[in-house]
Amino acid sequence: MRFFFYLTLGFLLSAADAPMLAPIKVTILPVNLAQHQIEVHLTLPSDLLNEGGTLALPAWTPGSYLIRDYAKFVDQVQILKGEPLVKVDKQQWKVPPHQGALTIRYRVYGNLMSVRENYIDESQAHLIGTNTFMYAPNHLERPYEISFKGFPASWKIACGLLDKEGVVRAANYDLLVDSPIQIGTFRSHQWESQGARFELAITGDHNGDESRLVRDIEKIVNETGKIFGNFPFKKYVFLLGFSPNTRGGLEHLQSTSLLSDPFRFDKEEGYYTLYQLVAHEFFHAWNVKRIKDVVLGPFDYSKENYTKLLWFHEGFTSYMEHQIVNRAGVVPWKYSIKQYENLWNLVAQHPGRLSQSLEESSFDTWIRYYQQNEWTEVSSISYYDHGELTGWLMEAEIVEGSKGQWGLKDLFRELWINHGTQGITDADIQKVYEKLSGKPSAPFWDQYIRRSSAPNSKTLASVFGLKFKFETPTDRLSEDEKKNLQIVERSKVYAGIRFQGESSGGTNIISSVIPGGPADQAGLSVGYEILFVNGWRTLSASEVNKRIADAKLGETVKIVASHRGRQKVLNLVVSENPLKSLKLEFAKSASPEAQKNFSDWSGHSFLP
Repeated sequence: MRFFFYLTLGFLLSAADAPMLAPIKVTILPVNLAQHQIEVHLTLPSDLLNEGGTLALPAWTPGSYLIRDYAKFVDQVQILKGEPLVKVDKQQWKVPPHQGALTIRYRVYGNLMSVRENYIDESQAHLIGTNTFMYAPNHLERPYEISFKGFPASWKIACGLLDKEGVVRAANYDLLVDSPIQIGTFRSHQWESQGARFELAITGDHNGDESRLVRDIEKIVNETGKIFGNFPFKKYVFLLGFSPNTRGGLEHLQSTSLLSDPFRFDKEEGYYTLYQLVAHEFFHAWNVKRIKDVVLGPFDYSKENYTKLLWFHEGFTSYMEHQIVNRAGVVPWKYSIKQYENLWNLVAQHPGRLSQSLEESSFDTWIRYYQQNEWTEVSSISYYDHGELTGWLMEAEIVEGSKGQWGLKDLFRELWINHGTQGITDADIQKVYEKLSGKPSAPFWDQYIRRSSAPNSKTLASVFGLKFKFETPTDRLSEDEKKNLQIVERSKVYAGIRFQGESSGGTNIISSVIPGGPADQAGLSVGYEILFVNGWRTLSASEVNKRIADAKLGETVKIVASHRGRQKVLNLVVSENPLKSLKLEFAKSASPEAQKNFSDWSGHSFLP
């Protein structure tokens, strides 16, 4: 592993035989923090673009696959004490010929509390490189030095590239924009592990136990390090911010940006969901930042960069986050089992599950996952959720084939040892899968990755000693509810429609129609507003569902709907609900081998 540590540094940070290039020097100044504005002074050295050229700002940020056109938050681009630069297109400006160094100034606006965009106010500045720093196309290898001037004296700086002088130094542009910067009065917690220094910079108040957060995040770090043997960096920074109704994370080479709701820690689940987020983004320090599809870097920041491996880079990372927090002892099995049940139900019941493969979902993320519309639910899948479940299924295949000797974590370790930061292909993953499982890869890839098939629980159940119980809505009623015939009959009714905002109450406007279901056969469609059901006025999703449930199986329900200002009357024949939900239990008949597999896999004891 030591070889790969030096390979990583040599590839990303410096090269002994490369000529020393004069850096692009940048100074960041506050303009009007209350109005979310900073000013950037970018000085080109005398040997860069002295015959003229262009400067550009990225259209997207790695890890978030959507064209966001960050130049819309930049203006007043001009030579310092000189003329404005001529804009060439939406994200490029023309630099005139010059002798000696040339300083360009521009204003940056940031008011999106996100891990993908800048956020600036009078209390902090969270700066994303792709939003902030211009680059010279064809000169991405040029080093950068970032200094800060004029900010409040009490403000500190946190960044994976920050040196002792308070300067952010990046060996090239790719590394610069892969290193978010936090400025403000954050609380800094630091520790060391296996020769690496870690910092947790926390911005914002919250109702949790901060000492517990620090302690448990350190456990997550250590557990992840065990998978790979050591850390591929000397320093790593967690930038954790709190803001109401937020949750998100974005991976970087030696840091991560994290957002969490500050009021979720009144319940244990608040800690658990944050720990999963931390584990997910930290595991990305290997999977996608170093173990990555060969097409994911160096990047073209001006347009989409396509990959078919996001099911592996994102979906499998979502799976591994559970393994890490369980084995670190910071999340109990009773919580995780519900996560696995919900995951199975989400994937197995998803209307679009047979319309798109994981490879297609990965490739089309630019226009599907990140740009969802009313057709998305019935035509697309998420490489996060479906990839996560596929990771669990692959884990079982490897454990079964190796008789409990290997698992998915060993697949990642093998890829890291054999490929390091050189990049991987789908064929490389298949080769390691075959080595560890002793099985040909084609059947698994054809069933779950190249095509879209319903998940099969047989191997999971036998390998981990679990009982997969699939229950109808009627099965899930309480014993008292089952004694009430009316409740039992209503639980069986199915219309095959979903409504806007249904998870939080919902409107009476249809968001999706399940293909082949009663609503589809009746002629209902996305955007229809359900006004009356059998003559009863319906104002919400709940009221529509209740009035449809008044009917018995096979009966016809009269629907009055509005669509584009016109009234429509349709007849819907209710059918029996075909959806079944998973309930996981320990199998009392599980073999000793299965019980050991479960403990090794989950980090918890097998307790039937």
